Amino acid sequence: MNQASLIEKLKQLRAELVAAPVGEKLQGQLESLIVDIERALADPAAGSSESGDSSGPATNLSGETQDLLLKFEADHPEVTGLLNQVATALANLGI
Repeated sequence: MNQASLIEKLKQLRAELVAAPVGEKLQGQLESLIVDIERALADPAAGSSESGDSSGPATNLSGETQDLLLKFEADHPEVTGLLNQVATALANLGI
């Protein structure tokens, strides 16, 4: 999945959040993650670690995405599917 596809998935995820009653806390966490991913896409240098360490901000975005994926899995399969696609795209893009 390329960057344009990831941006489209983020738009779909935002639309799904409007339709799915996920609760304020989870919605806030997911919206924050989306904003962080968009920032990383807009400024790839900010998402990479200068020291070459793979545990930088990009790794955190993948980890956060996986954590939220687990929280949504049982009650919100549509959101889970989109989050899974976003996590895959992040991994493919090295973010």
